[in-house]
Amino acid sequence: MAILPLGNEIIPKNQKIIDVNNAVNDRRINFQDLLVENLQKVSDAQLDSEKMDKLFAIGEVDNIHDVSIASMKADLTISLAVELTNKVLAAYSEIMRLQV
Repeated sequence: MAILPLGNEIIPKNQKIIDVNNAVNDRRINFQDLLVENLQKVSDAQLDSEKMDKLFAIGEVDNIHDVSIASMKADLTISLAVELTNKVLAAYSEIMRLQV
């Protein structure tokens, strides 16, 4: 009787790669569409925050927590967008420095 080594993988490595490739091909991910969609979400969060601020200022919103949450959500989305922009620009400059 042969003793086989224990493996910690349930799915073989090659199958994992095939599954990832199939998922990418099924969705037909387009970077431009993804970027536009997420920038629209950032804009919507900013507009929602401004709307909540105005409603709170005129007294139509009683719960300050909703105003604070909308403001923090807008702040986080814009911070994420800025960081993403910085990373993309850093990657672009690194690619441009490569010697061909």
